[in-house]
Amino acid sequence: MARTTKPLSDTEIKNAKPKDKVYNLADGKGLYLKIKPSGYKVWIFNYQKPFTRKRVADTLGEYPALTLTRARSKRNDYLTLLADSIDPIEHKLEQSRVNVKKTDIHLA
Repeated sequence: MARTTKPLSDTEIKNAKPKDKVYNLADGKGLYLKIKPSGYKVWIFNYQKPFTRKRVADTLGEYPALTLTRARSKRNDYLTLLADSIDPIEHKLEQSRVNVKKTDIHLA
C-alpha cells in the first residue's frame, strides 16, 4: 500500500533550515523540495517513464521563485501528461523545439 504524505505548508518550507547533508521535504504525488547544505531549495518531481517504467526526476524550479502553489500546479500538469502516457520531460523538450522553429520562421 502506498504511503500517504502530509502536504507541505508554506511555513514549513520557509522554516526549513540547511543541514550537514542534502535532505528532502515531500509534498506528495512525486513532488518534493530538495534542501542543500548551502541553503539552496529546489522543487523536484519524481515519476516513472510511461513505457520503460524507469524512475526519473525533473527539476521544476528554485524556491522561492517557484512557489508551493505553482510547483503543485506544475506537478498536476505532469500527472495529466503521465495519465495520457506522455513523458513530461520529452513533452517539454518537444515544446522547446517547436518554439525554436517558430522563432526561426519569424526571424527569416
